[in-house]
Amino acid sequence: MVPAEALAALVGAAAVAAPGAGLAEFLPGIRALPPARRLAYAYLLGIAWTAGLLYALSHFLAVPLRRPAILAVAALPAAAGLAHWLLRRRGAPAAPSRRRVRRDLLTRAAVAAGVVLSAGVLCDALTNPLVDWDGRMTWSAQARYLLAEGTVNAEIFKQPEWYVTHPRYPLLLPVAQAGVLELTGAGDDQPFYRPLYALFFPVWLAVLYGGARIWTGRKAAALTALLAALLPFPAFYRGGGATSAYSDLPLACFYGAGLLLLLAARRRISDGVAAGLLLAAAVLCKSEGALLALAALALAAALALASGRRRGLAAVGVAAVIVALALGLLVSWRSGIPNRYDEDYGSLLSLGAFWPAAAVRLPLLLPKIRFEMISLKHWGLFWSVAPLVLLAGWRGLRRRAAAGLAFAFLAPLAVAWAAYSVSLQPEALVRTTWNRFLLQGTIPFLVLLSFALNDLLRRAPWLPPSLGGPARSPRRHPRTEAGTHPSAGPSSSAPDRSTASG
Repeated sequence: MVPAEALAALVGAAAVAAPGAGLAEFLPGIRALPPARRLAYAYLLGIAWTAGLLYALSHFLAVPLRRPAILAVAALPAAAGLAHWLLRRRGAPAAPSRRRVRRDLLTRAAVAAGVVLSAGVLCDALTNPLVDWDGRMTWSAQARYLLAEGTVNAEIFKQPEWYVTHPRYPLLLPVAQAGVLELTGAGDDQPFYRPLYALFFPVWLAVLYGGARIWTGRKAAALTALLAALLPFPAFYRGGGATSAYSDLPLACFYGAGLLLLLAARRRISDGVAAGLLLAAAVLCKSEGALLALAALALAAALALASGRRRGLAAVGVAAVIVALALGLLVSWRSGIPNRYDEDYGSLLSLGAFWPAAAVRLPLLLPKIRFEMISLKHWGLFWSVAPLVLLAGWRGLRRRAAAGLAFAFLAPLAVAWAAYSVSLQPEALVRTTWNRFLLQGTIPFLVLLSFALNDLLRRAPWLPPSLGGPARSPRRHPRTEAGTHPSAGPSSSAPDRSTASG
């Protein structure tokens, strides 16, 4: 690509996601985040708003997926957010300057790795052709149909004589992709829409780091983000990573970010709105997204009930209403499309088909699952070492949030196991989908891993503080009472509780 085309591709992706910045202005929990994390959530909220609203308007009101509608949907929250920001800046007194926190070596390494690898993913998207399978066969093909007919109710989905793979798959990402191509006037030029998918990688890292930092502090969160950045599968694997056009990494971001907002220590109603938008995007992103969104709501409600926090239940309730609207849109849209050339797991998933196959197939499939998880080209040594880290740092897992995160990680794996139990070719399905189900649950698992890493770092006196070891106690002044030395400050490993949304 020439530089002008690359710039146009980035502007197109930014235009689709721009409403997120405006929405963040009205959501105090998101607005209070540091810039990088706020930008990551704004990207997810922008795609959820733009593509989700266009999906609904096109289906219910026959609004064409053309440039005027796309610009109107994107410009409304962006302009409102800008006006709110200007009024807030004009009326508020000058904010005191924040104390600059000196970054330790782990944080610097995590930032450097994330920036370099994200740049590599983006350069790949701008220069190389799309070579993955589902990106060409399914998601980009659906976007072409939407562009050609200008509606999510395209006749090609409804007429059985046309061969369309997975005609009932949710269309959130194809709508966003079509929006980028329509705004840039690029037709179906691949590099113009691939940055939309590539930008999910730095977003995934930022959401993960923010979620870990809520409970574990800066150093454990930085170490977790560094490990995540170096994993081969999320960044560069062609069968579901950021350099592909699959929907699994976006689903991981929507599901994980929405879950973290609901599990945060201080839940606001605005956090419930943000979580609802993100989980609604998960519903409209992929078929299993509906089950994951419901699992996130159930886990958050259970933890809120266990802790006796009514505000947490109110936030979950607001999020549930938004998710219910997304489910209604999906059911209504699917009702006019006959199921053909597609798996129909709903009709297969009966008690007779599921049991005893779920137990009988377990010994047969476990070796194949293990092979996928220990493959160096997919995950390196991560899934071999991560269980040992959890065992060694078990003291860090004695948190109420740990149980919720563990169940949230198991939710996509449970969906996978249900599909394998009724599939006619479970071995082939494991080979093509297991790693993608793992990817969908990476944010809750990696945040859980940060609990164990934090415990190990705090019990490693041989490590220097710059690498996460315990901070050295300052020399006590003879005239100063214990704990009140002028140079004493907050521990670098203390959790970040300044915001509620991670």
